Amino acid sequence: MEVSAYVPCYNSPKTIRKAIRSIAEQTVLATEIFVVDDGSTDGSAETTGVKVVRLKSNAGRGAARSRAMAEARHELVLGCDATLVLDRYFLEKALPWFSNDQVAGVFGRINAGTSLRVADRWRERHLFQSSLELRVRHRASLATYCCLVRKSAVEDAGGFNAALRAGEDADLGERLLAAGFDVIFDPQLEATSVLSNSVMEVLERYARWNTLSRMTARGYLRQLNYAVKVMAIKDLKERDPLGACISVLAPHYQFWKGVVSR
Repeated sequence: MEVSAYVPCYNSPKTIRKAIRSIAEQTVLATEIFVVDDGSTDGSAETTGVKVVRLKSNAGRGAARSRAMAEARHELVLGCDATLVLDRYFLEKALPWFSNDQVAGVFGRINAGTSLRVADRWRERHLFQSSLELRVRHRASLATYCCLVRKSAVEDAGGFNAALRAGEDADLGERLLAAGFDVIFDPQLEATSVLSNSVMEVLERYARWNTLSRMTARGYLRQLNYAVKVMAIKDLKERDPLGACISVLAPHYQFWKGVVSR
């Protein structure tokens, strides 16, 4: 089957060309590759060498992915974030899943690369969750950082919510599962992060991936309890006390970002 591929981009000049190259060098080639530029202010997409679809202003992840699905010409659509590079066998390994018409999407896992910075170690442990059991999971919560989706299934489920600046993948994934489709996590599908993060950047990312817009006081305390008794303990077992400090800080930042600062 023919595949459309896109890279959503917002101010990613250091990494976007690497992401595009990783798509272009797949063992199974995508028929079209394009960038959805979500209002970048630094010219990130100007020298990519592929088609660029520009949003007038920074509208967020939901709007960028919604536009990508509208632009894609083919039934299967590959998405790769601008800070990742795909393993060159990603498409080859993902395509067989779509012999089953009920499969709406397949996504993989992120490798953290080789950075020794505390924020990157914490990101690998708690965002990329590198210690999770690496097994195929059906009816998984959709993650779009590196994924292949069936366009008709996405459209049947109502598409990406263009109003969501974050959480657009989990939102769509819930609707796909409710509509009777399957979403699969396949650990053989790999991407590698090519951007190192600061502590503030990983806290921001954690808040975005774990939105607390409807957080109650009880829920906040539950998150704090989990951060102290599970996340920080895991950091200390890895002899990473600075990572434990980030874990304890994460629910406070998450609450502030999701509730107080709105």
